[in-house]
Amino acid sequence: MKKMGIALLMTGLVTLPSVTMANDFSTVTRVQYVLDCMDSNPKMNVYEASNKCSCVIDEIAKVFTQREFEDINTGYQMSNLPADRGGVFRDDDRVGTGIKAFKQVHAEAYDSCRVRR
Repeated sequence: MKKMGIALLMTGLVTLPSVTMANDFSTVTRVQYVLDCMDSNPKMNVYEASNKCSCVIDEIAKVFTQREFEDINTGYQMSNLPADRGGVFRDDDRVGTGIKAFKQVHAEAYDSCRVRR
């Protein structure tokens, strides 16, 4: 019985890092996203918006690392700038590919978490 408990403990210690790797976004990144999401969905009350927007960032974190998310999110925001300021981001194929993937994951996360668009 004692060996069984030790084996279970060791299994838990081995699998624990993979569980924490799945959601490696920092608290600041998560809070910033949730606040932005709540701001862009003013028809929801605070409780509903905070829960649903937290769900969305959790879904996004399953697909992207924090670095990928920050790079793609920055590219997306900057590509919306007018004229030459956003041209650098609009014309780069890698940024466009990342933005397309982000939009797809974002839409799926909104649907999964029942956030109206």
